[in-house]
Amino acid sequence: MPNQRRWSFVPRTQGGCVLLLLVGILAVAYNSWQMAEANDVAVLPVIAVVLGVVVIATAVAGLVSPRLRSR
Repeated sequence: MPNQRRWSFVPRTQGGCVLLLLVGILAVAYNSWQMAEANDVAVLPVIAVVLGVVVIATAVAGLVSPRLRSR
């Protein structure tokens, strides 16, 4: 089974990692701002912030370790 393709969540290029990092930062910033303006904590913005942090972590992992991008 060496020819099986594995799922890869880290983009293959450095530019893709940077783009993913920007998207994650925008998602976290926008949803945090939205919750602060509303003075209310709804479920969906909290989920969006958590997913934004996961996206940022994935992008940083790809930028820090180029070995992860080549898989």
